[in-house]
Amino acid sequence: MTQDINIHLEENHESASIYVVNQIKDLIEKSEGKFSLGLSGGETPRFAYSMMSETFENLSQTTIWTVDDRWVEAEDELSNQNLINTYFKQTQAEILKFNYTGNSPQLDAEMYEKKIEETIDSFNVAILGLGQDGHIASLFPNSTAITNKESLYVANEVNIKTKWRVTATFELLGKIEKIFILATGKNKNDILKSVNTASNLPINTLKKFSNNIEIVTDQII
Repeated sequence: MTQDINIHLEENHESASIYVVNQIKDLIEKSEGKFSLGLSGGETPRFAYSMMSETFENLSQTTIWTVDDRWVEAEDELSNQNLINTYFKQTQAEILKFNYTGNSPQLDAEMYEKKIEETIDSFNVAILGLGQDGHIASLFPNSTAITNKESLYVANEVNIKTKWRVTATFELLGKIEKIFILATGKNKNDILKSVNTASNLPINTLKKFSNNIEIVTDQII
């Protein structure tokens, strides 16, 4: 049976970020051995990433992987990999970097899928965002990647800021033990009202693959 997404309310963006960081810190401390953490990009998680990089005492057993990215060079300001590198390159974490070759988004996605499969045994936690159109990762409404059932990581043509993006599929997101979705700000209020409805938005499709999803927001809906 499909389980509704849990929605956790905090007072503001800062307290929402602190909640997510503390939850992940607790999970890392309780874990035995290796821990994997999937991260997305955008402006919303910057404060959380800054806190994590400055306060997490030991990330030596943690592998950080990129949930999705624009198909651009890692040095590009639009790159999620750039954001992740900025905050975590000075930590002890192993950063599983997405490599942009400039040749083919499909082949680059396939190479990253292989890298993920060869490196990560279990997918513990991921932080995702929520777009105003209901997209998660780079799984946009009506894009081809949302119907992919064979791959874990694919190229997706979206034509939003960049023509191509690469992204974890629902198949991969469904392997993650705990998904936190950080969705703060008044611009997220309308889309949050569509969560747990009968709409086929990607955020609701995710429920078919995972039963441990928590949206953390500062919006009363």
